[in-house]
Formats: sequence, structure tokens, C-alpha cells
Amino acid sequence: MKPAAVPLRYRALLAALALPMLGYTLWRALRDGGWRYLWQRLGFGLPRLQRPIWLHCASVGEVNAALPLLDGLLARYPDAPLLVTSNTPTGAAVLARRCGERVRHAYLPLDFRFAARRFLRHCRPRCGLIVETELWANLYRAAAERGVPLAIVNGRLSARTLDAGGLLRPLLRPALRSCLRNVDRVLARGAADAAGFRQLGAPDERVRVLGNLKFAAAAQPLAATPRPIERRYWLAASTHDDEELQLARIRRELGRDELLVIAPRHPERREAILRQLAPLGLDVAVRSRGEPIAAGTQLYLADTLGELAGFIAHAELVFMGGSLIPRGGQNLLEPARAGVAIICGPHMENFADELARLRAADALRQVADAAALARLLDELLDDAAQRARLGAAAQALVRREAGVGRAYLEALQPLLGQGTDGR
Repeated sequence: MKPAAVPLRYRALLAALALPMLGYTLWRALRDGGWRYLWQRLGFGLPRLQRPIWLHCASVGEVNAALPLLDGLLARYPDAPLLVTSNTPTGAAVLARRCGERVRHAYLPLDFRFAARRFLRHCRPRCGLIVETELWANLYRAAAERGVPLAIVNGRLSARTLDAGGLLRPLLRPALRSCLRNVDRVLARGAADAAGFRQLGAPDERVRVLGNLKFAAAAQPLAATPRPIERRYWLAASTHDDEELQLARIRRELGRDELLVIAPRHPERREAILRQLAPLGLDVAVRSRGEPIAAGTQLYLADTLGELAGFIAHAELVFMGGSLIPRGGQNLLEPARAGVAIICGPHMENFADELARLRAADALRQVADAAALARLLDELLDDAAQRARLGAAAQALVRREAGVGRAYLEALQPLLGQGTDGR
């Protein structure tokens, strides 16, 4: 089949945005990515491999979702190199920590035509597996030209993606359609996502619903973690700006003995958070400073990396951040995996599928605002039986979905045998 062309309007938009994109890439390289980030995002310094299986994970969330697939690919194709690309240094760091030297990593080049072609020429993938939603018209066209089959894995589409662009929509919609015409198959999380891909132009026969790969990731065995603190506590996980202040006010209002532990999504916001909380007069201890938790400590700021799983596992309940404010929520399956009662706010658009499944299983409580959250916290902290029921229902749902990873591997098997060496 002839590759779908990249719309002229998309190429013009990309040219207009070239300088801002290059400026951001340089800034990110200087901040935390390093020179490898800069060169590889421009298509240089890429590894030369012999027909690797290529998996693209935009950042941390996609890397975590793809771990069962990564493990399955390593087990089924032990002789095939495995290349994982990401857009961010944080995604690269998580991959290195979880997979070590079992995989090769590179940063995916920006969607300039020359960079996309250099990437495919140097890395020579046998196929490309794109996790969730990364639609780049020049890259997909170049892959189709070189005979590299592409699959979108765990495909999801938010309302924001479907309405992408606002005033730029007439420019972006044709580019999205071009991408999907150059994809060999779309393996979607659910029926709504599949319908969205068809609406954007994916041929009906290439779209299948396989389920949410994040459930397979959550179903993996949970390593035992030591109790991080001795006090009984409830956890606010992955919080964003303004949520810490709302939660601290709730802690002061309730006046309960339980400690509030806040684990911000971005720990580097520590000083800003402390300045916001100072007027409340709460007794606050900060983990990164090694400050002890005394009998009178009311709030503990867990501003360290790599410890969230331990705090989740031993909490009385977990409030999932990014949901009291319009940020789209954070991953509900981490506390579900641990069998801990979960509360979230009204803004869970980025995790609508997970939310719907957990609500249908009566495995979660959702509140409309901070006032409702305060009332529910007071109720649940006094009701151990209800907390246990919620946690058990969430964990049972996750375990029922353990086979999703195998379903993806089976669906991808024909694709993994295709592709060309390229020239």
C-alpha cells in the first residue's frame, strides 16, 4: 500500500515552530537531558542495531504501562535487540532503573523529516510499537516508506486529542489522519478509544480492542516494602500546585490524630509548597531534610523519589492527586495494586477508563470538591471495614486483568515477523 502523504499544512506548521522547538530542546538538554538528549532529538548519535524490536514510550507513565510488554518481548524474542525510545530524560531514568542493560535506549528525534529518516536508517527497526498516543506524521511516513510496520499499543484518545488544535484543528486533523493511514494496526484500550481512532481516520479493519495494558502492569507482583514511618497516616499521592494547600486545610479542619503525608508529583516544588503551607501554622516535617516525626507533627512532606510505592502500601487510604484541580488525575492503579482504599476528586479525564472500571467494581470513592473530601475522609478513617472492602475490590479487579499483557503479545506476533532491513 502506498504510504499516506504528510499534509503540506503540517510541514509548514512544523517549519514555523522549528526555532521554538529547538530552543526548548536545548534548554531541556542543559537542565537535565545532557548532550545525548540534544543530539538524539535532532537525529544524531543514534545506535546502529540489527533489526531491533522498537518500542516507543513518551515518558514515565508510558514506560510503566509498557513494562509487562517489555518483559514479554524479552522472554519471547531473546535473540532480538530491544530498542526503547522516549521523549524525556525522566522516562529514560525510569527505564534504566527498571530494565538496566536488557534494553537499549535512545531519545526519539523531533518530527523533522531529516531526523525521522536518520533514526530509521541508523536504528533499522523490524517494527515499531508506539505506546498510547504519539502521532508524528513525518516519522510514520518514513516508516511506511522503509517498510517498517507500526502498531499503536494500548491506544488511548482523550477528548482533548480528538478536539486537538482549537484554531489549529484544520492543520492538525489531516496530519493525524495521515499518521493513522500509515499504521498497520491500532490495539486500543477500550471501545471508546477504538471509536476515536476510527473517527480520526484509522481504517476499521486495523483497529482492535484488547484492554488496558496498565492493568497488566499493576497485576505484576508487588515487592514487599518496609513501613516508611511508624505513625498511622493517610496519603495524598502525586499532588499538584494548590492541592497541597487544600489538603492541609482539610487536615487542620478535621483535627484528627492521623498524620497527613503529602507526596508531590514534582518533589522539586518543596520550597513553594512550604511557603504556601506556612500561614496555616501546621507542624510540618520534611523527609528530604531528615526531619523526625514527633508526636505533634501534623503533616509530613514526602519529597523524595522512589519511595511512593512504600508510602502507598502502608497508608490507611490514598487520595490520588491531580484530581482536585483540572489536571486530569494520576494513576489510580498504583494504590489498587497494593489493595489500599482510594479516593479521587472530580478531574480524572486522563484516567477515565481506569476510573470507570474501579467505580463499576465499587472499588473507589470519588468526591466533587474539597468539602466532600473532608467529610469522606472523616468517615473512612473511622471505618476500617469499609476501607478494607474498597482495597480488596480494587486489588481483585487488577488481578482479573493480568492476562491483558499476553493478549497484546499474541496480537503483535505477526507484526514482529515483518519488516525489512532497510537500505
